[in-house]
Amino acid sequence: MAKVNVKLFGVYRVDTHISDIEIDAEKLSDLLEELNRIAVGEHKSSISFTDASVFINGEHCTKKKKKLNDGDEVWLLSPASGG
Repeated sequence: MAKVNVKLFGVYRVDTHISDIEIDAEKLSDLLEELNRIAVGEHKSSISFTDASVFINGEHCTKKKKKLNDGDEVWLLSPASGG
C-alpha cells in the first residue's frame, strides 16, 4: 500500500467538505473506493473515475488501475458545468 495525498477541487470539494486527505491505496481504483467510503457515503453522489479529471503528480491519468507510489499526489477535479 502507498500513502497518497489526495486533493479535491470544485464540486467534489464542496460536496465532501474535504480539500485534501491522505489515503493508503495500491491502485487509483482502490483510492476512489476508499475516498467514496470515507467522504461521500453520506451524500447521494459519488466520485467516479469516468466523471472526474484525474491527475497524478501533475500528469493527466487515463488508467483507473494505475499503480500508486508512496508520496504520490492525486488531484480529483469535478466535471465542468455551467450554462
